[in-house]
Amino acid sequence: MEGGLAALADSRLRIDPLGTTERQRIVSGLFPEGARRLPFLHRFYSLMTLSVLIAVLGLIADSTAVVIGAMLVAPLMAPVLGIAAALVMDWSERALWSLWVAATGAVMAIAIAALVSWLMPGDPAPLPNELLSRTSPRLVDLGVALVAGAAGAYSHVRRQAGDAIVGVAVAVALIPPLAVVGVTLEMGEWQMAAGSFLLFLANVIGIITAGAFTFIMFGLVPKGRLFETRQPISRRLRTTVIATVLVVAPLQIIDEWRPTPVMSSVPGQALVSEVVSGWRADVQIISIAIDDVVEESEAPEVHLTLANSAPQGVPLGVDVLADRISEAFGSSVNVVVTSVESNVETAETLLEEPETNPETASTNRKGN
Repeated sequence: MEGGLAALADSRLRIDPLGTTERQRIVSGLFPEGARRLPFLHRFYSLMTLSVLIAVLGLIADSTAVVIGAMLVAPLMAPVLGIAAALVMDWSERALWSLWVAATGAVMAIAIAALVSWLMPGDPAPLPNELLSRTSPRLVDLGVALVAGAAGAYSHVRRQAGDAIVGVAVAVALIPPLAVVGVTLEMGEWQMAAGSFLLFLANVIGIITAGAFTFIMFGLVPKGRLFETRQPISRRLRTTVIATVLVVAPLQIIDEWRPTPVMSSVPGQALVSEVVSGWRADVQIISIAIDDVVEESEAPEVHLTLANSAPQGVPLGVDVLADRISEAFGSSVNVVVTSVESNVETAETLLEEPETNPETASTNRKGN
């Protein structure tokens, strides 16, 4: 594998080589050292604080635009890509420094999010969709992280593609999952916090893995160094691949066990209407509402308002209706029925024909 990867990178670099000056620019941007390190850390932690504050407020307000703003401010992509670059360049100290910066930034983000959530008056009820969507990661999230990591590494290698880093920050979303971890920990929702942290971990590992391979393919590692140090580089690449596989396993389990939501669109309402029609003939549907935005541990709810024309005192048998709806959807469903008594009255009106007076009719005939 090592020889094949090195040969592939060598053949690609013959078409689009990376010069020494460009390589130094990339390393300088990813690893601030000497007098530049302290100002970098000051900017990094300041932007992390602002980004987390924006993310928490956006999550609580359930505002997608505000959450995207937090992604754009977030500086966490730089140290994560620094880890990837240090791995392929066989720089252990720089890899550990980048890992330390990313880890301390993540811990700080969780703490700030928990503090802001604690200071907010009351817990949001129901929980915002922007928050819930980041508590149950999927395999596709890891796929997005892999592609975004490759794009982020490429935008650092090729200056002409530098504008793409903004789109990468939005695509991979490192800060919002950390904000969700802090908010859910403060609320005591340990399972949600674990899911959010798994999403963050999948994003980080995906960026490092794809970024490492991209740095090799686009010439960050000089040709001579690539062949000389290919053994330690290959060991590090194997580690990142194994870490990716270890993250895939829980994501796959979550995907398989994720409950299928009840359809809340027109087809779902049509199915409920059909079940109600076959259930009883003496009720009429006034309204149907299907609510599937609930916690995963709970069943979705079907709210029905029915007009009931059955004799007074006759039970509706809602349990039977709930069983039939659950069977139709193929999942457990809670059915809430509001019954409105319907009184049906009929009336018949007969229109009598007017009687004809014989004398008047005879007079009329004579006059004519």
